[in-house]
Amino acid sequence: MTKRLTLHLQQNTTLERVAVILENFSIQKTDIDQLAVLCQLGATVLQKNVFPFLRNLSIIEKKNSSGLTPQGKIAANIQQSNPELLGDFLHLVIYQLHLFDPDKRFSWAYATVVQQLWLRKEVVLSSTERKSIVTEVIEKAAINFELPTSEIAFSDSSIAGVLNWLRSLSPCVIKSEGKSEYFSRRYFCAAPIFLIAVDAIYKQKQRTYGTKLFLREDIKDVICQMLLLDPSGLDGTLDNAKCTYDYDQGGFFDWGYEGGYGQWIMLANSLDWSELI
Repeated sequence: MTKRLTLHLQQNTTLERVAVILENFSIQKTDIDQLAVLCQLGATVLQKNVFPFLRNLSIIEKKNSSGLTPQGKIAANIQQSNPELLGDFLHLVIYQLHLFDPDKRFSWAYATVVQQLWLRKEVVLSSTERKSIVTEVIEKAAINFELPTSEIAFSDSSIAGVLNWLRSLSPCVIKSEGKSEYFSRRYFCAAPIFLIAVDAIYKQKQRTYGTKLFLREDIKDVICQMLLLDPSGLDGTLDNAKCTYDYDQGGFFDWGYEGGYGQWIMLANSLDWSELI
């Protein structure tokens, strides 16, 4: 019997719980029972669900259950100095994993849900809509992983796991209206988050830092999808990134237009989060 392809994102790991874990691990407080109480979870759930997920994100160490990886230390620094960026940081970590490690299939599923929502522009997240997205993800997975749809595990609860993270973005993309939630693209993205997305494009396409990357429609869509950004908000986001990290003022980002080629962006070097926050 063929083992089913699991694309599920569990719902126990949330931004609030990650923030508590980062804070505790930063000061090397490792009482699991106390941490479980703070996270409002059972200790078993923490150890069997939350910690493995954070290991998959390279946030906590694999051999030391209470040790932060370099990326985990970055997340802890963001939580301490710019907590409003932590949700976006973790969103990009989850979204980008499969770009560089195809085995992280939950990341592929996460990115696929994000892309399907982005294509909808604005939609009420009704049970019917969620089921439609589940079907789309399974159909795309069947093609991508060359498997029959019956061998792919992805469900309504997996969508709920994705929405956990999308609710943490700032500016927000998930809003409440009465008893319903709806998704809508955002029109701005913070400069550090935008540049991390651009950096991923340079890496994925193996482009040389310091060279211009022309924003053809496909590249523009990839960036906007990753950030859940409406294309009409891109120029304002570009302006803000240039003001914050202006290459002409000793920074590492620039953008502009070139006759005959159109709009371009330029990242001078690979980014270290310590430079951004």
